[in-house]
Amino acid sequence: MPLSLFGTDGVRGRPGLPPLDEPTLLRLGAAVVQTCGKKKGNVRVLIGQDTRESGAWIVRHLARGIEGESGRVVDGGILPTPAVAFLTKQGGFDAGLVVSASHNPFQDNGVKVFTHEGMKADDDLEACLTEIVSDQEFVCSEAPLSTREASQSIDAYIEHTKRVFDGVSLPSNLRLAIDCANGATSRIAPAVFGGLGLDPVVICNEPNGRNINLRCGSTNPDRLARTVLDKGCCLGAAFDGDGDRVVFVDHQGQLVNGDAILLVAARRLAAMGNLKEKAIVATVMSNIALEQILHADGMSVHWCGVGDRTVWAEMRQRGIVLGGEQSGHIILGDHLPTGDGLATALLIIRAIVETGSDLCALAADFVPVPQVLVNVKVRRRVPLAELPEVSRLIADAERYLAKTGRVIVRYSGTEPLLRIMIEGSNREEIHRLARTVADGVRVEIGADL
Repeated sequence: MPLSLFGTDGVRGRPGLPPLDEPTLLRLGAAVVQTCGKKKGNVRVLIGQDTRESGAWIVRHLARGIEGESGRVVDGGILPTPAVAFLTKQGGFDAGLVVSASHNPFQDNGVKVFTHEGMKADDDLEACLTEIVSDQEFVCSEAPLSTREASQSIDAYIEHTKRVFDGVSLPSNLRLAIDCANGATSRIAPAVFGGLGLDPVVICNEPNGRNINLRCGSTNPDRLARTVLDKGCCLGAAFDGDGDRVVFVDHQGQLVNGDAILLVAARRLAAMGNLKEKAIVATVMSNIALEQILHADGMSVHWCGVGDRTVWAEMRQRGIVLGGEQSGHIILGDHLPTGDGLATALLIIRAIVETGSDLCALAADFVPVPQVLVNVKVRRRVPLAELPEVSRLIADAERYLAKTGRVIVRYSGTEPLLRIMIEGSNREEIHRLARTVADGVRVEIGADL
């Protein structure tokens, strides 16, 4: 039984193998009832999933564990992660579960846990769940398969999300393209945009269980860029497999990443008088240029660790309503306490309409400081302090850059990768430094050796 279940975004792995094997899933379902509903009976848990072929199998075993502890399961079917977050709170559920591996390929899957408030499980709750799942003395009662209660309509989430667009009058020439990643937004995204009077060009909205994120979506926006150019769209939005992140391409087919979107969103909310504390939260992986530009606008940036759960914790502590990651996880705190690609897309379209500028112009002054990110596949996650040669190479890079740049080295919480991010004024030098550190990692713990 695993001693640690959770990464930066829930449980993640290959279905059938720990931690997504049948016994662990049963115990996790039981643990959710014991922790999230320990003060009351009649525990109700909402479960949603993305479009992976393994989703139904995982839902089935989670549900057996929940029902074995006398909990009730409401099967939401295919739902974006933010929809589960909203419906869990709105529907009075004790917990919500999302079966998804986000932007990963179909072979992977995972489980995200939400509290009754629609917030992702914090460190304490994850520790409690892990302790129960890992306790060999805990006997998990196993319920037989049963017919589960169907979820209430998704309409409440759709209407809630559309409020981001309240009061906007659409021009007749606004045309956009959306890439649904063959994932959880495949049905809902066209409904949201269509309900607002938009008629988007929709691609990658025909999931078959195996094509989620396949050469499409937020991590592969090339097809979207071609569609924007071919169809003469003013912008394109690409969601990931579970709909909690989005990246954009402008009318020229150029990628606009999460940092630039945070800048555009911050300025729009400030203009509307809705940017509380005149500040945003960004992770340490965001480009330092974001802070420099916002500072010139009279706004500030508070830095935090990676993961939208960490971003939300910092936002909540400081009373801030906007935060996010370079990857496109953007949290609109007055909307939901988790990333929502659809809501983010509506806010950016709102900025375009209300300013009369295209996305390219809105993001034009975001000129990132040169930054390189190298991912090295690793055999195991060894604390960096226990890798003397890697530690020396990192220290050398930091001394070389001094105060002119940053070196951030961390393990991915969802994949067997070590991420090396180096930022500095000289592009050639930061690439050289990143390659040097990466080579050292490959020698000590690289998976390809």
